[in-house]
Amino acid sequence: MFYESASFKQYVTVNQRFADAIIAAHQDGDIIWVNDYHLMLLPALLRASGKIPPTTPIGFFMHVAFPSSEIFRCLSVRQDLLRGLLGADMVGFQTANYARHFRQTVSRILAYEALPKGIQVADGDGAAGEVNVGADGQRARGRFVDVGVFPMGIDVNQLKEKKAEPEVKEWIQLLSQRYAGMKIVVGRDKLDEVQGVRHKIKAFEYFLDKHPEHQGNTILIQIALPTQSPHAHTLAHPLPESSDVTEAISRINSRFSTLTYQPVVFLHTQDLTFSQYLALLSAADAFLVTSLREGMALRSHEFVECQEGRWRPLILSEFTGSYSYSGFRSCIAINPWDTRGTAEAINQALTMSDEEAHTRWEDLHNHVTTQTAQAFVTTFLTRTLRAHAEDLAPNTEVPRLDVARVLPRYKHSRGRLVLLDLEGTLWKRDLSRDGLARMEEDYLTAGTKESQPESNGEKVEEAGPCVPRVQVPEEVLLILERLVADPRNEVWLLSGLRVRGVLERIAERIPKLGIVAENGCFIKTIKKSPPTRAPGSLNRSFSSGSNSSPPRSSLKSPIEKNGGKDWEWVNMVANFNLSWKTACLEILSYVSAFRLQGLL
Repeated sequence: MFYESASFKQYVTVNQRFADAIIAAHQDGDIIWVNDYHLMLLPALLRASGKIPPTTPIGFFMHVAFPSSEIFRCLSVRQDLLRGLLGADMVGFQTANYARHFRQTVSRILAYEALPKGIQVADGDGAAGEVNVGADGQRARGRFVDVGVFPMGIDVNQLKEKKAEPEVKEWIQLLSQRYAGMKIVVGRDKLDEVQGVRHKIKAFEYFLDKHPEHQGNTILIQIALPTQSPHAHTLAHPLPESSDVTEAISRINSRFSTLTYQPVVFLHTQDLTFSQYLALLSAADAFLVTSLREGMALRSHEFVECQEGRWRPLILSEFTGSYSYSGFRSCIAINPWDTRGTAEAINQALTMSDEEAHTRWEDLHNHVTTQTAQAFVTTFLTRTLRAHAEDLAPNTEVPRLDVARVLPRYKHSRGRLVLLDLEGTLWKRDLSRDGLARMEEDYLTAGTKESQPESNGEKVEEAGPCVPRVQVPEEVLLILERLVADPRNEVWLLSGLRVRGVLERIAERIPKLGIVAENGCFIKTIKKSPPTRAPGSLNRSFSSGSNSSPPRSSLKSPIEKNGGKDWEWVNMVANFNLSWKTACLEILSYVSAFRLQGLL
């Protein structure tokens, strides 16, 4: 429908009407919870309205499967839908696969950074309904949208109370009398194609063909739920069977029916009360779900709870969200496209021993009773509030130095450890493309000579090292020299730069300055006269086999051979196992390739 402009305009209108109603009813302290694909634009509409305060948490939960990016990208309005969802603080899905599909889709279509926990929306992008530039002229702050997995469940306590009613027990007794000596397989699905009812009927027919011993004593009771199929278009028949299902049922009944036996019983939900439905689940010998794609199949949860005391097995499609959870791996898993495999699963369920069935049921029941509807609601709302609070929290900043408080203690102390960050604190690096290129050139040319001896063999005095491409300001070096000159100070310079180049020149000019390079991979020890305390095990010499980039001087032996200097560069990762780098590079290359595709 989204390829038709009129249909999408109607979709937008519906979402806007919901937004207007929520804005009119909103009160301080409310939590807004948006549900399902019908309202994918609503979170961003609420954020963009300006009438919902920023302090209001907004959560969105998708009750259906979210497709892969290869399918979602085919929608002509794909960006509108994704930006609509990103207006929420929390976007929830039923399974980890659906959440992963969403993150990958956002990354490939909107080119946002997708992390395991969620989506990082860029500053001032406006993707989530925020205004690009505020009244103060500042670009809007980026947002982090949490993406979570929340398995839905049923209200176990309410179902237990309903199951204990006398009417349910009476119907269980009647069913036991009516189908005495027979095996009952129960199914409950919509007649939509994606529910796989046609595949179920076909598999049951194959089962009767291949296992004739079950003919006459095994029936399939299929219950049809209200459908959203376009076939439901008349008032007289709001729930008509699709032609394929009808033909399949008629064929099976005509082949295998007798005067006292009908293999397939087809019922609509209006033909059953809820008490009768619970009685049917309690009396069933197996429950069959053959969905081709579905979220949490909660009807299978109801079957497990109703089977307390009988413990009969569940046959569940691998394409349901329920199957993705470990607690439901004790079911009999099927691929609904595999007719033969599904038929064998029916036979396995009906011939399974009581001991095995009981063991399987206990695992299933443990999941059903822990992942309840109450747990789902509580977990989702808690995560939404936490995600919203984290997004509103101000950026953590280091407080400014209180000079009046620190200076007296500094003056009267007998020993001081001074840790100074180079980049961003003492020196603002040029991070432009040209600046980074100069830094790389400075690294590559550090220590090289600009002139060579003449080719005629005459000895010509070599020129000094080439002029550095990158220089630390002189005032910074003077400050460091003044700090180092005080014998009570032990001064360490912290940097993420590589050793060769800028840091080597600083080390040569200020020998008594300790330097931590490459974020801790290399350390220049402090010139010791007399020896002073040095951090860690600074006696390890550089290993030329390290995967880190070595300083030029460290290829020689430690102290002497630094041109007679009594300080050294120590490789702190020489003994580390860095074999993981290869796998990480492969992963980064893989992710980079996909991001590039998303930008095309």
